[in-house]
Amino acid sequence: MPKVKVHTLTKIFSSLLGACIALLGVIWVFIAVSGAVKAGPVSGYAAGAGFLLVAAPLLAFPFSARIAKSLLVLAMFALAFGMLWLAFQPSLPINHPALVQAAAIVFGITVLARVGLALRRKRSALGS
Repeated sequence: MPKVKVHTLTKIFSSLLGACIALLGVIWVFIAVSGAVKAGPVSGYAAGAGFLLVAAPLLAFPFSARIAKSLLVLAMFALAFGMLWLAFQPSLPINHPALVQAAAIVFGITVLARVGLALRRKRSALGS
């Protein structure tokens, strides 16, 4: 019985997980289109788009790890922006706790710092 490489299993698992999350996102969008979401169709569209955004790097990984990393960075920035927008949105009738706003700020700064450090490491490796 031939041994299957771990990298091949990772690609298969990534594809299956990405397909499941993408299917969940498409289902959420269809639910929002049907009008079955009580909170409003915008929240259904946002949830479906969020699932599709998270599924994109998983679906791209078996074909190109480089593209998957770029899509993951894009998804993280989009999620950080969405968190900040929801945490500080003035048009909502309820006030958000300071803990929620602090968590959104910390997540945004963490994503920005991680990407900045990765770019700095890449530049220093090319320059040295």
